[in-house]
Amino acid sequence: MKNIILIASILLIGSYSVCAQQGPSRAQVVKAGADKSLAAKDYSRIFLPNIGVSDAQKSQVNKLILELFDAKRALHAQDRKNPGVYAQQQPGLFNTFKTKLTGVLNAQQMSTFLASKPATDDKANMLSSIFY
Repeated sequence: MKNIILIASILLIGSYSVCAQQGPSRAQVVKAGADKSLAAKDYSRIFLPNIGVSDAQKSQVNKLILELFDAKRALHAQDRKNPGVYAQQQPGLFNTFKTKLTGVLNAQQMSTFLASKPATDDKANMLSSIFY
């Protein structure tokens, strides 16, 4: 009886370790990579989900969002050296972004974007990274 329990437990542990060593299939890895690259390239889909952005507008919107994030990244680096720089210059960055975005989106799209502004303490909302 002890031998049967011992053999059963060894088989159970062995089957568990075999399943644990199996990774995702090559197709799953490629698909996950494609999804990540699409998300990384299409910021309009992430940050403007409620706005119907046309294909012609997508490249311009994505470029503007990427420029804003690059400028904010540089501003954060300056803020580490001089605290308070980000708080002073971030509103100007957003206003420049908003002005450029007004040239790409129509009035209805722009008003929908501005109406989607989250609360200042709403860190879970992705739009906080654009507005604040």
